[in-house]
Amino acid sequence: MARMLKSRFRGVGPIISLMNGSWRRVILPMVLGGFIGSCFAPRSFAQSDLTLAQQRQLYERAQLWLDQKEVKKYHRIRDQLLDYPLTPYLDYRSILVNIGDKPPLVIKNFIDSHRHFPFAGRISAPYLDALAQQKKWSVLLTYQKSIPKQEKYRCYYYTAMWHTGRKNQAYQGAESLWLSGDSVDDACDFLFSQWRKTRFFTDQQVIDRMFLAFEQRNFSLMKYLNRQLKTDQVHVQAQRLLDVYRHPKRVLTLMSEDALSADDSKTVLLGLKKWAAAKPMVVYSLLAQHQLTLLTAEEQNHLALYVARQLLDEQSASGMTEWRDQVIATSGDVPLIEQRIRQAIRRGDWHHIHRWIGYLPESQQQLPKWQFWLGRSEIESGNEAEGINKLAALTELRSFYGVAASKILQQPFVYRTSTLNYNSDLIEPYQKALIRIEELIEREKIVASKSEWRWLLRRVSVEERAMLARYAATAHWYHLAVVASIQAKLWANLDLRFPRAYLKWFEFFGNKNNVDPISLMSLARQESAMDIAAHSPVGAKGLMQIMPSTARHVAKKYRLQYHRASELFNVEKNIELGSQYLHELLTRYDGNRVLAFAAYNAGPYRVDQWLKASDGELDVYRFIESIPFYETRGYVQNVLMFENYYRYLMGVKGDFLQHIEVETKY
Repeated sequence: MARMLKSRFRGVGPIISLMNGSWRRVILPMVLGGFIGSCFAPRSFAQSDLTLAQQRQLYERAQLWLDQKEVKKYHRIRDQLLDYPLTPYLDYRSILVNIGDKPPLVIKNFIDSHRHFPFAGRISAPYLDALAQQKKWSVLLTYQKSIPKQEKYRCYYYTAMWHTGRKNQAYQGAESLWLSGDSVDDACDFLFSQWRKTRFFTDQQVIDRMFLAFEQRNFSLMKYLNRQLKTDQVHVQAQRLLDVYRHPKRVLTLMSEDALSADDSKTVLLGLKKWAAAKPMVVYSLLAQHQLTLLTAEEQNHLALYVARQLLDEQSASGMTEWRDQVIATSGDVPLIEQRIRQAIRRGDWHHIHRWIGYLPESQQQLPKWQFWLGRSEIESGNEAEGINKLAALTELRSFYGVAASKILQQPFVYRTSTLNYNSDLIEPYQKALIRIEELIEREKIVASKSEWRWLLRRVSVEERAMLARYAATAHWYHLAVVASIQAKLWANLDLRFPRAYLKWFEFFGNKNNVDPISLMSLARQESAMDIAAHSPVGAKGLMQIMPSTARHVAKKYRLQYHRASELFNVEKNIELGSQYLHELLTRYDGNRVLAFAAYNAGPYRVDQWLKASDGELDVYRFIESIPFYETRGYVQNVLMFENYYRYLMGVKGDFLQHIEVETKY
């Protein structure tokens, strides 16, 4: 009996069908960019007497068996699932059962035969964990021939060397792992305990690590290491280091001593840096008065650069600002010079913007952002013709600064877009992977589908990525299409880069909460690239990346139904809460999207602090450029640009910047 796999292609694109017990790939005519794509040739897979629904049921039963480690039961029915796309995932789970009992050759063969699956890159970790837990050290070294990158597995690797008689190599490895300013993985405990018993481990190595911990501001580790010292002489040195960490001013006492050891000099430098973090003017005075001659020239330059960075926003004394600016100008430190340029922009110091941009490498000077500010500074300094020429040269660029230049010059921005001629032959070799991804999506295994997609994109050419982007867009795999379009560098293909995903919900809740649906879509595109399953390291969830705490606040304030964080992975609920929160921010800032978008990313408290610091002296472009957080600055620029793109694609009129945003003094 033929059964059709429910497709998310909504009438076009790939359909997976099961005919006479066999999977076949059928590609219906696809309308792509106005062209009709050719059909793929049918592909046959291993036969099965089960329907798709029966295979899915058997797959779930096998999952339960593997939960109970009943591998034999799975193997007895495996032939019935040979043509089911997700069976390799069962094979992966089955090999993980008692994995430590398997010889290295079995694991390596499994990895080689499954190299087209993302789990091929994950299987080594549980295997090494199992071998270490079972103390199969010689087997571990048979499998792991080279030094692992991850700290935990380097601990295993050198521990295995110790147990197999290669102790000198083990102790060298122990020393390399030991020299860290942070805590080292517990897997190294045995290795360190053996190393400490040897002549290779000395108090000096404890001191060296205390210095690293000082640099990382890890005081608890410093105190722990202090307790590991054996000799009184070195203990005195460690105590000095701890005292300077607690009270950096005590470097003055240390500096007054007649002769300083190399460790004392290092303590002085670290103490001065920590002091400068709290009291930069004090350390500046020491440098300016040449009271730090005990430091080498290189150490003084390093300290001066650190102090200059701390003094960036200080304007208290002309001598200090001249010294600071000289240090920055000669530093070659691009991020620091850029900070100084933004300070000049924030203060409206138009005559010096050109000078500071000139300290950047030539390639950096040519970036659109600095060409934009060179143009603005020329106009503000009276060189209007030259400034207009610089801005006019930007109006052809597809960037925030290109649109900004067009608006300042009161010229319409011209969208230069591209289309993609679809070539199905390019993705023919990847049909099995695409079938798997579709089945994962159908089964709502979204995390696994994204993993498969990333794994696929890593092993194809740029041209093939472009075809896969088109394929995903046709399938309405919104997030996957965006990811592929970015990796294929399809910057001018706006249709692929900016899908109209979940449009009905954006329109419904946008209209309900008096928020432009295009603003909501643009936020979602920036926040999650249209990924409803997105989960950030700090806990933000879903399409518009809402924090659970924000969701609780919004739900309580506006009496919305919300019970648990998992609801944020529901498209409707996520957009309902996100749109209400954006409405709250827009209300707070009188409809100003620049401020609302900045607050959505960095929080309203920080935005209020930035506004207080600028004290109504900035125009909208200077305010955006002066946002101190790199992420938030780019975030605001991107969302404004994304709105522009969506309006263009959807034929909706609207301004790049609204009247209130242009007229406001920030």
